[in-house]
Amino acid sequence: MNKMQPMAEPKATEFVSIENLRFDPENPRLPSSVDGHKEPEVLKWMLEDATIPELMAAIGEQGYFGGEPLLVVQANKKKAGVFRVIEGNRRLAAVKLLKDPKLASTRQKTVQQISDNAKRKPDKLPVLVFGERDDILFYLGYRHVTGIKEWGPLAKARYLEQIAQKTKGSHSKKKFQEMARTIGSKWDHVAKLLTGFAIYKQMEESNFFEIENLDEETIDFSILTTALGYDNIVAHLGLKNATDPSIEDISSTRLKELTSWLFEKDENGQTKLGESRNLKNLNRIVANEAALKAFKTGYSIHQADLLAGAPKEIFQTAIRESKKSLETARDHMHLVEAPDQSDADVLEDIDKLARLLREWIHNKIV
Repeated sequence: MNKMQPMAEPKATEFVSIENLRFDPENPRLPSSVDGHKEPEVLKWMLEDATIPELMAAIGEQGYFGGEPLLVVQANKKKAGVFRVIEGNRRLAAVKLLKDPKLASTRQKTVQQISDNAKRKPDKLPVLVFGERDDILFYLGYRHVTGIKEWGPLAKARYLEQIAQKTKGSHSKKKFQEMARTIGSKWDHVAKLLTGFAIYKQMEESNFFEIENLDEETIDFSILTTALGYDNIVAHLGLKNATDPSIEDISSTRLKELTSWLFEKDENGQTKLGESRNLKNLNRIVANEAALKAFKTGYSIHQADLLAGAPKEIFQTAIRESKKSLETARDHMHLVEAPDQSDADVLEDIDKLARLLREWIHNKIV
């Protein structure tokens, strides 16, 4: 496949027994931990999606809508009549479970109950047969990357990598523009998703740097791609820009740090970044040596961000934040039944610091 091709015309709609329909092992939504060739694994993963039982119930009540045929290709060139479903894997899962609830290895009670109450359990499904999987790929991009039924960011990126691998040429603006036109997107968005996915794969190959409970199911890929919108963060990683998926110059040490900041959670379930809107703070921090050092040694992102400002801004912000904190303590002191000596010691230190700063200011302005 040398260049972008429009989706080839399929044969007319036909009906195929669900026993002869197979899941797509290259489904971009499937995590790499799921073997797409093994139906039990796919169904188990599908059932973790809360909408599958709802889809089962809808089909069981209303039947399968013939206006939404599955898009398929022949599974085996040497064996006619068996097809791989490229578009419609969720619908196939719902129908298979309706027909045989014993296929469920999880949520068995729910699946069994829906199957028992179903008025309709289709034996055959309408399909459109295409010659090659590639003939359907670009339709998937339009439908799920920019269209009416969007995939999550990681599935979009995995899909785009499949497209990139099937088109000749190195990573270039022209190539990204071709891909973007096909799916109705912008070239830089395509390039950034591919760069983010290349970084993600490096994280995955490093076992997510041994961060507890971080894997392809729990990672928030959108935070990573959003971070690539900040020039200082991109430069901090060692990358020239965010639109080069080769990531040849990336620093593995700094990638490990960034992964920790974005995704590693403390005992309160909070990351060092906090909210995604704090990426702008992190962008300032990584460009300032003093702020970055403070952030690495335990300062919060807002405390470290203060150090990235001009000296006067740092000073004024700090004393105003201190005033706010003391006002909060004042407003809650009536609720504290037993303050201790350590509280008094802290306030004495604050008093000494306030006197020192006030005297210094007085000497400057008189």
